Amino acid sequence: MLFPEKLIDREKYILDRVLAGTFEASWTEITHSAGGYVAKFQVMDDALKIDGIRVNVSAKLQQNLADLFDASMMTAQLADIVYISAQRRIDPAPMTISSTVASMIKHSSNVDAKIKKLGVDSGLVADPGKHWILDRKLEQLPGRACNYGWHFSGNSFQGINGFSVPSSYNKLNGKPVKVIQPNATAHDMLHSDYSQICQLVSQTCWVDGVEKRFSELLVDSKLSVLVNHQGPLKVTRQPGVAELKGQLIMFPTTIVVQAPIV
Repeated sequence: MLFPEKLIDREKYILDRVLAGTFEASWTEITHSAGGYVAKFQVMDDALKIDGIRVNVSAKLQQNLADLFDASMMTAQLADIVYISAQRRIDPAPMTISSTVASMIKHSSNVDAKIKKLGVDSGLVADPGKHWILDRKLEQLPGRACNYGWHFSGNSFQGINGFSVPSSYNKLNGKPVKVIQPNATAHDMLHSDYSQICQLVSQTCWVDGVEKRFSELLVDSKLSVLVNHQGPLKVTRQPGVAELKGQLIMFPTTIVVQAPIV
């Protein structure tokens, strides 16, 4: 493992490894209903891994990766649905805040240990870390990024009371669903630490059997009920990040999009 210690170099290394196709990721389908609609989404069944390590990403890098994977950052509501739907549901793995390579590897190892303890070999994992999300707060604070997650069920976790999830997906087996990290904009889009992983939702989704784009649902006055507790959004990507165009990476095949011949 040759992850650079300097964050800017590490993020370039992660992006280069993804572009080379040397990463681990796969989609899994979840279904839920709201507003009289039935939606199917494809979400990454675990955080993005390189050399078996769940890599840390800034909001900027996560948006870059979403562009390459034809995917989107999640919303708080979708992250709540992922937690409720997960076959491998684990408790948070907090540590002393750090952005070092060692802390990234340690956190991933801690998540592995929690998953192994479940005795379940496959299925959706939640939460393997905290998410960078799309949120209405980004409309008023375009220079910031919004993070969210570390779900748990019950009144508290290791003495932490947490915050009630903002969506209606707030109960699990009769217990309240909470998060340690509410939707907050304390960081800019370049921040990265051990807890910030990359778990995305594919842009390709279905509503009542009709294929849609996730970004279409985000802005739709009716269909946004499926994806966002705040209603329709004006932002469908991390503000301030230019779209990466010209290449799509499918799991695990890389496709180069050629410019049209004139």
